[in-house]
Amino acid sequence: MAWRVDQFVVKGEIHNRTPGYVTGLIWLKGLNRPLELKLRGNCYRDLAGAKLVFENPKPTEGDYAGLDVFQSGVVGDMTASKKVKILVDPEEIIGQFAKGKHPYIIGNCLYLEWFSERNGRVLIETTDFEWSVSLPTWTLSETDEVDQRLKNQQAMFDFMNNLSQAIEPENVDEIPATEEMNEFQWEAYLQKSDARSDMLLELFEKYESDPNCEELVAEAMGWEIDSIEYPKTEAEDWESHSESGLFQEKEDDPEEYLPNHPLISDMLDITSRIFFETESRKLLNDEDSNPWNQLLWHSQMTFSKLIGAMEEVARGVDPEPGFVIATLKRALHLVHMTISTLEAAKSLQTKHEKWQLDIRQSLFGLRESILDLMQTYRRSGA
Repeated sequence: MAWRVDQFVVKGEIHNRTPGYVTGLIWLKGLNRPLELKLRGNCYRDLAGAKLVFENPKPTEGDYAGLDVFQSGVVGDMTASKKVKILVDPEEIIGQFAKGKHPYIIGNCLYLEWFSERNGRVLIETTDFEWSVSLPTWTLSETDEVDQRLKNQQAMFDFMNNLSQAIEPENVDEIPATEEMNEFQWEAYLQKSDARSDMLLELFEKYESDPNCEELVAEAMGWEIDSIEYPKTEAEDWESHSESGLFQEKEDDPEEYLPNHPLISDMLDITSRIFFETESRKLLNDEDSNPWNQLLWHSQMTFSKLIGAMEEVARGVDPEPGFVIATLKRALHLVHMTISTLEAAKSLQTKHEKWQLDIRQSLFGLRESILDLMQTYRRSGA
């Protein structure tokens, strides 16, 4: 999917002083040379004809494996004035907000998107940078900007089409509907499903503020949709019911919906223990790079994957062995990630505490249980 590099940016500059061409240099933390941009197309009117200089006050180092320093391709949406909602501390502003609503202001977002011939979609989207724009040497007309937006839209569609071709190449033999899929076929199917979900999420993130969002997403995904118009009376009825709480979600008791399977119960215990121990010791914070945050996140994801793998089994349904094995493989991968993240977090401490050793032992025990169950389903599907 898209390379989102804003958090890794140290500084950069974008030039659109020659009509039809955008060049630039972007320095990423930990990369020994800057990204060099040579793109066809124009920025939007606020940057067209000008030089943009920007700096990130808090860059973090990323993994740049596969990222080409020579970024040739076409521009996407490039502007320093995209309007977005910026959450603010309610104590720092004046005004009243509805109960349960998060206070925000409308501000400008730096949005630099391009489509690289080697890396596909690359994006910088942030409100945290400091930036300045020079006076333009030429201006982009409203008509030309509309034309540029259409070209950017087509570039996004082409990018999605290329992804779709990679996910579902042509001339692939389909499995007869009457046959069960094996674990490898299920793995391929689940990977395609994940990829299409990522594509859909990326499209909604890009077009969420566009009044034609539904049509744009459908066209990019290759769907045909029917336009639905709701009568005004129905809309009013829906709104009144929503306000009265008729359609409001109720808080669920975890005991009412969690599938009763030993693997799920064991992972729930491990995740709960990780949260209690890290929270009580104030090891968690807002930093994505914090290994204790990552440990909790990986354990939660493992728990979720195990529910997906064993939910039908826990309810007495007899699923295809290949499906169970494939989903357990995905959960096992996350178990390994959780173990490795725990080891990384432990390495930051001079003393290993007993709770960390207990969690490690529990994760290895869960791993063995998953492997044993996979073997059981392999034998049953043989």
